[in-house]
Amino acid sequence: MEYLTGRRALVTGAGGAIGRATSLTFAREGCRVAAVDISRDAVFETVGLVEEAGGEAVAIVADVADEAQVHAAVDTAVQAFGGLDAIFNNAGVMPHQDKSLLQADADLWDLIFNINIRGTVHVTKWATPHLVAAGAGSILNMSSFLAYLGCSNPQDAYTASKGAIAAMTRALAVQLGPQHVRVNALAPGPIATAHVEAFFSEPEERAIRLARYPLGRFGTVQDVAELACFLSSEASSWLTGQVVVLDGGASINYV
Repeated sequence: MEYLTGRRALVTGAGGAIGRATSLTFAREGCRVAAVDISRDAVFETVGLVEEAGGEAVAIVADVADEAQVHAAVDTAVQAFGGLDAIFNNAGVMPHQDKSLLQADADLWDLIFNINIRGTVHVTKWATPHLVAAGAGSILNMSSFLAYLGCSNPQDAYTASKGAIAAMTRALAVQLGPQHVRVNALAPGPIATAHVEAFFSEPEERAIRLARYPLGRFGTVQDVAELACFLSSEASSWLTGQVVVLDGGASINYV
C-alpha cells in the first residue's frame, strides 16, 4: 500500500539521518519529495538515493533559520510539483555542548532557537498557504520526549526548544483545523544515529540508558520515518494537535 500516492511533501533536514530515511520512505509510498538541507552535498546525496530507488525528488539548499531562504525554498518546491500537501519540519540541532541553563551560553541558546524554533516557524509560515490551497494538508513538527521528561544529563536549550514546538503544534492545530490542515508532532527518544550515540559512548553509560527502555533498544531512523509517513498520510486523517511520543516505553517506565 502506498500511503502517500500523489502527495507532495517538503522535508527539512533531508540530508541528515532522519530526514534522509524519511525522504526515502515518503518516496517509497508514492510521494514526491522536496528535500531541503543547509548542506548541498548531503541533500543532493539524499535525492540521488531517492531517484535510485525509483522515486521523485528535488534538492533545495537552504538554511531554515533564514526566512528569505525558506521563502525561496518553498517557492522552488511549489514550482517543481505544482503545490504542496505536507511538510515535515525535521531540521534541528542538538549540540553536545548544551547543558544546564545555570551555565547557559547565550550564543548557543540563540543558535538552537534560531534553527529549532524559528526554522519551524519560517517553513510553516510560507508553506501553509499552499497546503490550504491544496484543499487539505499535513504539518508534522519535530519535538522530543525531553519536552515531557526531566533528564539527569541536562540539555536545557534543546529541551526548551522542543517544548515550544509541542506547544506551537497544539496552537496551530486549532487555528488550521477549519481549513482542513492537520498539525502533529513527533517526540522521539534517543534515535541511534552517530550524533546521538556520542552522548553515551561509554558501555556503562549506554547500559544505564538502555535499562530505562522496556523494549530494550534505542530507536532507529526508520522507526521515525514510518511514523512520519503515517502522520503525513490520510490514514491519520482524524488526528491533529497530537505530540506522539516514540521512545520504546521510556516515558512510562518509572525506574
